[in-house]
Amino acid sequence: MKRVVLASDNVGKLREMRALLAPLGFELSAQSSLGVESPPETGTTFVENALLKARHAAAKTGLPAISDDSGIEVDAIGGRPGVYSARFAGENASDHDNLQKLLTELHDVPAEFRQARYHCVIVFVRGPDDSDPILAHGTWEGRITTEPRGDGGFGYDPIFLPAGLHSTAAQLSADQKNRISHRAQALRALVAELALEGTSPISAAHAPPSRRGKLFVIAAPSGAGKTSLVKALLERMPALHVSISHTTRNRRPTEVDGREYYFVTVPEFQRLQAQGEFLEHARVFDNYYGTGRRPVETQLEKGQDVILEIDWQGARQVRQGLPECRSIFVLPPSRRALEERLRNRATDSNEVIERRLRDAVSDMTHWREFDYVVVNDEFEHAVGDLMRIVSGQGEDLRAGRPQLGPLLATLLLPPERLLPGGQDPGLDGR
Repeated sequence: MKRVVLASDNVGKLREMRALLAPLGFELSAQSSLGVESPPETGTTFVENALLKARHAAAKTGLPAISDDSGIEVDAIGGRPGVYSARFAGENASDHDNLQKLLTELHDVPAEFRQARYHCVIVFVRGPDDSDPILAHGTWEGRITTEPRGDGGFGYDPIFLPAGLHSTAAQLSADQKNRISHRAQALRALVAELALEGTSPISAAHAPPSRRGKLFVIAAPSGAGKTSLVKALLERMPALHVSISHTTRNRRPTEVDGREYYFVTVPEFQRLQAQGEFLEHARVFDNYYGTGRRPVETQLEKGQDVILEIDWQGARQVRQGLPECRSIFVLPPSRRALEERLRNRATDSNEVIERRLRDAVSDMTHWREFDYVVVNDEFEHAVGDLMRIVSGQGEDLRAGRPQLGPLLATLLLPPERLLPGGQDPGLDGR
C-alpha cells in the first residue's frame, strides 16, 4: 500500500476518505498520528486552504499528502459560511454549534429560498515543493432544512437535504453518501487525473480492476429543456464527461465551435458518416447530427462516465451498438410549457416553431424505449432526478411507473383534442 498523509484531524473526514481510497491502494494516515499539527487556515478560498494544508503535512512527514477544504455555501446569506464552515460559530466550535448558528440565521427564510451546496476541493501533492499539484472539485446541491434529521455523517449533514432526495445527508448510509457527495465527486476526479497523467501513487500490485465507464444517453423533444438540464448536471457532477456532437445546422450567436457542437458542412458530415466515424447519426429539422465513435469509446475505456445529449433516433442506434447504456427521456410538464419554451428562445420563426411543436408530439411517443423518464416541471427537482439516476439511486424514475400515465395522455393528445387556446391540464407526472 502507498502511504499517504491526510492533512486533517477530522475523524469523520478520515473515515469517509479511507473508505473511498482503500480499494485504490492508499494507506491513509491522519496527520495527528504522525505528530503533525494543523497550520492556520489563512486562505480566502477552498483552493488556497487545501494547498497550504497539503504542503505543510508533506513538509513535516516527507510523505505525499492529500488535503481537502470543503464547506457549505448558502445562497440566502450570500454564500456563507463557505471557507469558514468549520468555524462559523467561532474558533474550536463544534459541529452542533455551527449547525445551530446556521439555522438561527435562516430562521425567517422560507423553504423555497434555502438553496445551498457543499463544495469540496481536494489537493494531492507529491512533496512540499510540488510545482504541479493535482486539484479536483466536487459540488453537491441541495437545501437547508428547518431542523436536524439523522445522526450519520458530520458537519452540516443533519440539515442538508440533497437535491432530488427526501433524506438529509445524515440519514444516508455511508455507501450512499460515498457515491454522490461533494467529496466523493472530487475524489473520483482526483483519481482520474492521477491515472491520466500516469503518476498515480497506486502501485501496480494494488491497482483496482479496470472499470469501464458508464454511458448515459439523454434525449427529449425540442423545447423540453434538455440542454439546460445537462449543463447543470455536468456542473454539479464534474466527474461526468459530455461527448460533443457534430452538426450541419447554423451556429447560434452564443455558441462556440467545439464547445456546444462541432459545426461542419453537409459534405464533411457525409464523408465522416461514410467512413463509419459516427456512433449514431440522425437528420433532425433538415440538419444532420452525429456523435463521434472513437472519442466515446476512448473515454469509456478510461473508466470515465459519459453523457450523450442526443435525440430519440440517435438513442436507438446507441442502444443497438452499446446495449449496456442507460437511457433517459426528458418530458415537459405540459404542451403549453413546451410551446412557451420554444417561443422564449426567440431564435426561430413561427413556421419553424409550429413544425417543432408537431414533431415534438411525435418524438414523445418514443418514451417507452427509454429506461428512465424525468419530467422537467421544476428545474432544480429535474436536475436532482438526473443526479439520482446517474448515481444509481433513481429506480423510482423508471419509464414504466404508473404516475406518468395522466401526463402522457395529455402530452400525446392530437391538436384537435386540446383545450381552447392549445392548453392542456399539464398534470404532474412525477
